Amino acid sequence: QLIYNGALTYRANYEAVEYFLDLIYPRIRQQVPEASFTITGSHQRVNLSGLAIDESVRLTGYVEDIRPVVAGSAVCVVPVRQGGGTRLKILEAMALGTPVVSTSKGAEGLDVVDGEHLLLADDPQTFAEFTACLLRDPALRQRLAVNARRLIEEKYDWEPIGRHFVALVEEAARQQERRHA
Repeated sequence: QLIYNGALTYRANYEAVEYFLDLIYPRIRQQVPEASFTITGSHQRVNLSGLAIDESVRLTGYVEDIRPVVAGSAVCVVPVRQGGGTRLKILEAMALGTPVVSTSKGAEGLDVVDGEHLLLADDPQTFAEFTACLLRDPALRQRLAVNARRLIEEKYDWEPIGRHFVALVEEAARQQERRHA
């Protein structure tokens, strides 16, 4: 089970899914014919005719609680090639113990190490190979999931974020005091 957790109403998500279905997913299915792909998030008022959807692809629409859907998937795919913002879909998957294959753009701005926390692939062939490898290798899935969860706990959980924020505020206050002294 592969998952993409993102609303198709957002252009970058639509284009990522279109790219995945056209150029990556068929290669995965050649290697792992039983693979399936779930896309979560709203697709209301989105023209789906441009997407290569077959019987192995499921669109859930909006999901009240995404956690069980992501946690129950073998791999989270993030074939994002444009857009900005926080890469919440990757952080979410990592926190839930679901290994991730992403493009470099999809993981942009995250403090991750390729091969340790997730797998990065920027061309369709490599993306498909890495995803199929993860589907066939439970030990690799487990290693990436454990490392990614540890990274989330150390850097992206509210407690370390709060400590970092407090340290920044205290340093800014010290610098302000020095300027006035």
